[in-house]
Amino acid sequence: MKLITVKKTALTLTGIVLFILTMLSSPVSFAEGAMDDFSPDEIVAELKPKLDLNDQQVKDMSAALGELGKNLHALIEKQDAAKEEDDPNEFIKSVKQAQSDYQKKLKEILNDKQQQTYNELREEAIMNMMKDLAEIKLLDIQPHVGFSDDQLQKLIPVMAESMRNTIKIAWEHAGKHLRLGQKIRVARDLKRIQSNAQKQVQQILTGEQYQKWEDFKKQQQEKQKS
Repeated sequence: MKLITVKKTALTLTGIVLFILTMLSSPVSFAEGAMDDFSPDEIVAELKPKLDLNDQQVKDMSAALGELGKNLHALIEKQDAAKEEDDPNEFIKSVKQAQSDYQKKLKEILNDKQQQTYNELREEAIMNMMKDLAEIKLLDIQPHVGFSDDQLQKLIPVMAESMRNTIKIAWEHAGKHLRLGQKIRVARDLKRIQSNAQKQVQQILTGEQYQKWEDFKKQQQEKQKS
């Protein structure tokens, strides 16, 4: 949450927002730097057999994705030219609006069954990315904690689900000025996600490993503060 609400450099902010937006907008093309090679025709070609799109839907969906890409690039150029002291919330709001406009067009293009399939494919792709990111992070932690490869495989879905739920909350509230009560609810939701993951991690690791896990987390937190 903090990463999205505090002021950052244009490069960092753009990376965070586009990472989230790419996940929320398309059930394919999730590789790092995907927006650099954004190809609506290729994305729709991959989706056509999965969604059973007709020719008109292919045309309309390619146009909608093309407009999304055009809007994003314009917003990126504007953000890159912005001063560091400028309010990044305006950029976030504009990006969220572009994503919302795209989703509205999708509802007009796809029927209910296609929309459901689209959402399922998107969620599957998001979780696959989260699992890849979780595995990378866990491989860095493994030498410090000493868990086995079998334990690693059990930890991956736990961490992936935690990351996914955190991103959902972060993106939902990004760019908003929250009242005190809303901030408290967000904090509680994030704490619940962390607590659920923590309980599952405890069940997977031995007592000694879990203590090393917690010690390593504290060390990383201290490094971030310095």
